[in-house]
Amino acid sequence: MEQIILPMKVHAVKLEYRRRRLAKMVSGYFAVRQGRDVIVITSDPKMPQYNSRIPRILRTSSAKAKPYVNAVNAYLQMKSEYDTLLTAWNATYRFAPPRVRFPIQQYYDPHHMDNDYFNNQAGNLGKYKSDTPTHSDHGELKSKNELLGSEVLKQMRIPFKYETQLYIPEAEETLNPDYLASFYEIDRCSYIELCGMNDKETYSGKTATKINSYAKGRYRQGREIIYVHLYDKRNFDSMVFSEQVLSAYDCMIPFSALDWGNEPVVFEY
Repeated sequence: MEQIILPMKVHAVKLEYRRRRLAKMVSGYFAVRQGRDVIVITSDPKMPQYNSRIPRILRTSSAKAKPYVNAVNAYLQMKSEYDTLLTAWNATYRFAPPRVRFPIQQYYDPHHMDNDYFNNQAGNLGKYKSDTPTHSDHGELKSKNELLGSEVLKQMRIPFKYETQLYIPEAEETLNPDYLASFYEIDRCSYIELCGMNDKETYSGKTATKINSYAKGRYRQGREIIYVHLYDKRNFDSMVFSEQVLSAYDCMIPFSALDWGNEPVVFEY
């Protein structure tokens, strides 16, 4: 798959979210000192006396080090993500990334689809069982395209749940959306539906009925529901998938959430 280019607002939000997280985390690294594995703590919010010049050094096998192992691993993972995003930003733009005003002011959402909503949903609830399921790290999926979509979401670091259950009283219908995707940096989540096989009349009719049900329930396209249209089910285009998902994500972030400071910004296209 080609390199995924993040829209500017999404890129800025991902950077600022991680920058703020890093500022509050225990920081450090693993090393070997005098032949022993140690963990070097360079920052601990609960112990401000330690810093990069005066670190706390513990043997990784000691009882005192155990609480720090997972914390430092989490820090190193977050730092790696931040560094990768910052490198990509500097390669794309000739100006520094803006700060972001969190929490981001959101549009009206009748369904309150925030992080709590995502966390409270169970996945893999679809009743239909395919005769030829696709087995993967994400569980048993009904089609190859759903597998490929799952892989793209994973590459974009967008957490998701497969086939949650959604009852829409206005349509008197229970649906199992393909994915429920978490845009946790902005405290939002959205359903994603793969729309393919449009050349088949039966399938096309079912898709239209499903879209109508979402509309009746006030699930708005690009907000609570994202439709990814695959016009050729035999040739899944990962870039088309990622662009449609990221475009919706970008539209959820108002420009007013970005704080450029007092310096003028020149956009280059």
